[in-house]
Amino acid sequence: WPGFSELPAVPGELSSIIREEGEKAPGVLPGRRLLDGTFTRENWERAQGRYSVIHVASHFSFSPGKERGSYLLLGDGTAYTVEEVTTRGPVFSGVELLALSACNTAMGESNGGEIKGFGRLAQEQGALSVLATLWAVADESTSKLMREFYRQRLAEPGSTKASALIKAQMALLRGEIGAGEGRAARSKLAGEKKGVEQTFKTDPQRPYAHPYYWAPFILIGNWK
Repeated sequence: WPGFSELPAVPGELSSIIREEGEKAPGVLPGRRLLDGTFTRENWERAQGRYSVIHVASHFSFSPGKERGSYLLLGDGTAYTVEEVTTRGPVFSGVELLALSACNTAMGESNGGEIKGFGRLAQEQGALSVLATLWAVADESTSKLMREFYRQRLAEPGSTKASALIKAQMALLRGEIGAGEGRAARSKLAGEKKGVEQTFKTDPQRPYAHPYYWAPFILIGNWK
């Protein structure tokens, strides 16, 4: 959509996490994938009250000082705004984990009138835990981190979300997760049309070791 880059790593990310009915592999959680045009407002709102885990891999545009101008991009090109989350009530009630695999979803501001980040608002509106980001994240590395996060959760039954996130982040830091371009941003920073630009040198042995790739991910709410 105009103003946003393509996200070629998203289909693989979703299929590695969500296993639809009748599929044997590779998804680790049973559910439904809503890709591109099927990720509509109707389907998004229906999922809010149906699934205990919701994983969103899309763009998020944060506009400082504007609840209506800060929004999650749906697959049909429409916007699901921070203002809607604020006014619609506990829309994420019953959601154990809302993973926002997009940019700037934990960002907010408090210059005069506080504008809360999408992640914090989602937690206040019912989600027990929210996985959100502090800046514009890269497409390829984010996809790999998310896959590792869910893999760690299932590999050790009873492990906490916080523990799984730390292990996934350490896998990127130590170079245990392989190379990829990792440059296409999942969103644009406020005021930037072309998104985030990589301005640091990467280690070929540890392509995602720089904090840019793994440090923006935080848990809000129940860490268990």
